[in-house]
Amino acid sequence: MQTPEQSKRLRRDSRPTPPQQEHNKIYIMSSTKDNDTCTSPVRIDPSVIQHSPVPAGLSSLEHQSISETSQTFTCSLSQQDITHIAMQLKDMLHGEIDYTIKATINQYKQEIDNLTKENQKLRDDLDAVEQYSRRDLLRINGMSDGGNDETSEKTTELVTELVRSIDSNYRDGDIIRSHRIGTPRSNPWNNKNTVPRQIIVRLRDPVIKKRILKCKRHLKEKRETQKIHMNEDLTKARNNIAYKARQIKIERMIKDTWSVDGKILVKDNQDQVHVVNTMTAFMEFCSLYCYPGTMDFLGRLELQARDRRLEIESRQAPKDKLITYAESEAAKKSGANGQS
Repeated sequence: MQTPEQSKRLRRDSRPTPPQQEHNKIYIMSSTKDNDTCTSPVRIDPSVIQHSPVPAGLSSLEHQSISETSQTFTCSLSQQDITHIAMQLKDMLHGEIDYTIKATINQYKQEIDNLTKENQKLRDDLDAVEQYSRRDLLRINGMSDGGNDETSEKTTELVTELVRSIDSNYRDGDIIRSHRIGTPRSNPWNNKNTVPRQIIVRLRDPVIKKRILKCKRHLKEKRETQKIHMNEDLTKARNNIAYKARQIKIERMIKDTWSVDGKILVKDNQDQVHVVNTMTAFMEFCSLYCYPGTMDFLGRLELQARDRRLEIESRQAPKDKLITYAESEAAKKSGANGQS
């Protein structure tokens, strides 16, 4: 342990510590991101530090906020600059809006195309199921029509007699029943001639239908049966395809067309047989295997069919009677007198 004398002697003999130089001062800056850890010391030259005088009674932070808010910036733009900026903003907005609209429309188009294809596939599947349910049905055209007086039993007798005349293998019970389709109608171009209604015949077995259809060529041998036609009972969609196929056959655009078990077959000019059960398949066949101009002919055929439908509808629709102004006023007066 040191005595007081030794302590005084040590203080007297020791040299004072030299003052720290300004350029050797080290300012420690701590990281604001992590308060627990400090960054390495950074040497800062004190001569570059500028001190702003702070008015009495204000802290440095308050003085800083006042000085910042008191600064004003002046920007001068000419009318040409403003117009240029507006045009750039307009082009940018138009580009963004056009891109958004086109992207949305393309998405909806894709969805519509997918739904259209799915809908068409469901229609084709439903048509195939309906055609399968008609596999034992036969349709006869051109037989004389008895009108409202003809019963289903009478129709069955007429069909049985006709089938017996062409099919030697016919047996009793092969025809289950038959009936006319629709109500008696007249020719829209000649009211005196009655158009015979078609007959639907239900057979005992689809094999019997095939046998009878093979014998239908004998109908052309007799004069009284030359205008009678026997065909499979096709759905509305397949019947339309078969009609168009027969028309292009008449124009010699294909060699032949027929139907078997509800399937529509066509033979092109290279003797290749194709199955066209749907309208999509039929149009694809016409565009690939038929002569040029077939598609135009089908378009004209469709227009003619539409014109015929419109003409028939116009003939059947009731026509409003045209009256004069005097007749309309007289009708109003009579109605007013009746109410009074």
